[in-house]
Amino acid sequence: NSLYLNTTGYFNTASGSSSLLSNTTGYSNTASGFNSLYFNTTGDSNTASGFNSLYSNTTGFFNTASGSLALYSNTTGI
Repeated sequence: NSLYLNTTGYFNTASGSSSLLSNTTGYSNTASGFNSLYFNTTGDSNTASGFNSLYSNTTGFFNTASGSLALYSNTTGI
């Protein structure tokens, strides 16, 4: 169910169960790991690698999170 809600988002890569699940129009995101970038909807150019990394991000962009729970609570940060 990775990229499950994606509508017009492009250049996204998701590997891992539920990664980039909520993405709708966000683009150029890379999510690797269970639940990484889970709540991202319109955020762009984010990279999340690891279990629940950038989990809460919704609209933030240009973020890089590496490791389990990295930047877990970030929502809109740049």
